[in-house]
Amino acid sequence: MLAGMNWLTQPKIVAAVCNAGGLGNLAISSHTPEELRSDIRKIRELTDKPFAVNQILLSPTASANLAVVVEEKVPVVNYTLGRPPAIAPLVEAVHGYGGKVMATVALARHAVRAEQLGVDGINITGHEAAAHGGFATTLILIPLVAGSVKVPITAAGGFGDGRGLAAALVLGADGITMGTRFAMTQESPLHEHWREVILKATEQDTIYMDVGDPAVNARVLRTKKAEEEMKRRLSLLGDMAAALETKRLLKLSWWELMRSSLSMSKGEGGMSMRDQLRYSAGAARADKVMFGGDEKAGSLSIGQIIGAINDVPTCQELIERVVAEAEKVLQTTTDRALDKIPT
Repeated sequence: MLAGMNWLTQPKIVAAVCNAGGLGNLAISSHTPEELRSDIRKIRELTDKPFAVNQILLSPTASANLAVVVEEKVPVVNYTLGRPPAIAPLVEAVHGYGGKVMATVALARHAVRAEQLGVDGINITGHEAAAHGGFATTLILIPLVAGSVKVPITAAGGFGDGRGLAAALVLGADGITMGTRFAMTQESPLHEHWREVILKATEQDTIYMDVGDPAVNARVLRTKKAEEEMKRRLSLLGDMAAALETKRLLKLSWWELMRSSLSMSKGEGGMSMRDQLRYSAGAARADKVMFGGDEKAGSLSIGQIIGAINDVPTCQELIERVVAEAEKVLQTTTDRALDKIPT
């Protein structure tokens, strides 16, 4: 599955992953409802395969966006950062038209709760992943969640090749989710500057930013700007600027912005208002970072798998390669094990 990456998972790459046999995933928390409807229809022009949308349930545009998702009957709805009162109605609405709901979580107990609320699948995110996650690694989380739920699970965080897929399957997952690896494909809109940087990077070239609240911890590329942001605290002027920029980008009223902030402060791993503004300040500059290649504008969310990336294939080439390598690794491992069994 293609990880839902706001701004980056545009219709072209979503459809390319679907056409190659994966599940494309359009991240929609940065969309207005009008933009979302347009992108859903663009995807359907580019592929006839099932696809997903990814929505942060605590986002200020969540209700309006999900209304569009239900109207358009999107096959798979992947949510994150949700609270039970919001999840249950979503599951009911999506199941009402025959769709499926997948929860993205970083804690085993949240996976169990999501299954109790009726989701059809779990995407479990390990510490190795880009952007937001918990502190447990995929090696621990996959078997823990696989032994706790009965619904299918995909694993995210540290995957980019067939060996990773084989390992995830052996640990109990039913598939993998890749974000950083798909960001480094020909269909990805990521700026050329970042492609060059990532191709030269090692697994040590990310940092896990801790801005004072577990909900906004995030893994990003190690840059001078990222290291400065680790130490910086927003001034009151910076707080206000971040709020204004978030309001403008998402076309929100002040009431909608305040209501969303209150919801996020009470939600799963709730953020303080100040931490929300600090997060928003970085998110508001995401287009300059991702598409402008501007290292001074902000931080680039990226996973530890960058250390294993050395090319920029098409989505088709990548998926075929990952699957073929996984099959070979699993067969070789089985043969090796059988050779060691006494006859």
